[in-house]
Amino acid sequence: MNSKELARILSKEYHLPQDLTNKILKTILKTIAGELKKGSLVRLRNFGTFSARKSHGKTRAKFEDSKNFFK
Repeated sequence: MNSKELARILSKEYHLPQDLTNKILKTILKTIAGELKKGSLVRLRNFGTFSARKSHGKTRAKFEDSKNFFK
């Protein structure tokens, strides 16, 4: 699944225009990326935690799923 497919699903589920759900999804992802670039953790309850680490001079994102994610 990619972001375009996810936006299409959100559009159908919530009866919103697909261009709006696409903008919302891009804003969410941009916000998460911005926080990671600042060195912050992003925790989404019952989903998981995003963090960033430096490796070989590059910043890499890491995701750890919540203990309740697959329940």
